[in-house]
Amino acid sequence: MKSAPFEHHQPTSVGEAVSLLESLDGPTVLSGGQSLVPMLRFRLANPDVVVDINGIEELDYLHEDDGYLKIGALARHADVEHSDLIAEKYGSFADAAPLVADPQIRNRGTVVGSVAQADPKGDWGSLLIAHGGEVVAHGPDGERVIPADEFFLLPYDTSLDEDELITEVRIPVPSEREGSAYHKLKRKTGDYAMAGVGVCLRFDDDGVVESAGIGMTAVDITNARASDAEDHLEGERPSPDLFEEAGELAAEQSHPESDEHGDAAYKERMVDVLTQRALGDAAERAGVVRRTVNP
Repeated sequence: MKSAPFEHHQPTSVGEAVSLLESLDGPTVLSGGQSLVPMLRFRLANPDVVVDINGIEELDYLHEDDGYLKIGALARHADVEHSDLIAEKYGSFADAAPLVADPQIRNRGTVVGSVAQADPKGDWGSLLIAHGGEVVAHGPDGERVIPADEFFLLPYDTSLDEDELITEVRIPVPSEREGSAYHKLKRKTGDYAMAGVGVCLRFDDDGVVESAGIGMTAVDITNARASDAEDHLEGERPSPDLFEEAGELAAEQSHPESDEHGDAAYKERMVDVLTQRALGDAAERAGVVRRTVNP
C-alpha cells in the first residue's frame, strides 16, 4: 500500500520550519520517520501536509554546551550509540542506545523524534525524567524550555503546541560524583520494552545520596517518575538493602497493564529487579561502591 497524497515542505532553517508550522493547516513534522513513514504507508496516518526537517543542518548535533548535554533534533539513535562522549560520561544513554529497536531503525530514527512521539514504551523519555532533562521548542513567540516532567501528558500526547518545533533535548552535564544506568527487558531485538528503568544518582563528598532520579518505561500511560523510591534514597548511604527497598517502592508506583508479553504482576516484579540493577550500576559508576563477583 502507498501513502495518500500530501504536500511536502523541506525547510532549511528553524525559522522557516516554524513559519510553515504556523501558517499551514494541520502540518505533520517528519524527522527520522521510523514511526511516521510506516503509518503513512498503511494509511494509519493521512496528513495533508508534511514538514520534512531533515534539511535543517543546524539541528544535527550532539555535544556539551553551557552545562548541558544537548541532542539536536536530527541526531540519530546511532549517533548516541557510537559517541565517545556518551560512552565516557553518560552511562544511562550508553546503556539505552544499543537497546533501541534494531540497527536499521537506530541509523535513521532520531532521539528527539522518539521523545516527540511520546510512546510510553520509548526509552529516552525515562532518561530525560531520571536526569532532570528538558525539551527545547521553538515557536512563533521564540524559544520555550519544557521540563521533562511537564512534557509527557498522555500516550502520544505532549504539552508541545501545534506550531512549535522541538529543536533539542538536553540534560545537565554530570557532576564528579554522579552515575547513571538504564536497564530494559524486552523479548527480542526490535521489540519495545516490556519494562525499563533509568536511574541517575548524585552523591555528596561523604558518599551519601544527594539526589536521585528514576524514570520508568512501559509501565504507565507515559514515561513515569518513581518519586517514592527517589525520596527513599536521598540522604542515605548506598547498600543492597536500600536499593531493594527502592526497587519495591518503584514497583508499587508503577501501573503496568497485562498483555501478551506478561501480566501486570510480572511487570511490577521486573520494575523492582531492573531498578535494583540500575541503582547498583549507577552507584558503581559514580565511584562510591565496588561490587565483587564471587568465584
